[in-house]
Amino acid sequence: MDLKQALILILAGAAGTCGFSLLFRLRKKLIPCAVLGAVLTLVVYVICLRFLHHAFFQNLFPALFGALYAEIAAKVTKSPATQYLACAIIPLVPGGGLYYTMYHFVTGDMASFHTQLTQTARTAAGLAVGIILISVLVHQWRYRSLKTIFEEE
Repeated sequence: MDLKQALILILAGAAGTCGFSLLFRLRKKLIPCAVLGAVLTLVVYVICLRFLHHAFFQNLFPALFGALYAEIAAKVTKSPATQYLACAIIPLVPGGGLYYTMYHFVTGDMASFHTQLTQTARTAAGLAVGIILISVLVHQWRYRSLKTIFEEE
């Protein structure tokens, strides 16, 4: 992917995230922070596309970054992390992959169906594992922080 394609991807992702955040009824003052999360996540994605050659890892690291950004932004703005996570990850969701997987299935092209299904599953798994990893780590960190506070009293 060249620089022009990367910039188009990032700008389209920012515009799509802005529209999604309006549809998601995000408070207007939080929209810039949500769009920033999507842009930064897409930058990580473009870097991963350049250096990694497996769909799972190309999506794992942006998902890790997006989920971490969502947790930090939620803490700073005192709002739920879910809204930032949804906005940061939405440009990475393999909608086209899902469409073409079903298209090949319906048309009976089973070889292309299996290829597309594998690629889409790897993408979705990378996103899911990245989100779950950060969620578990943040939950454990909060749990341990609360535990030490209550033990001191």
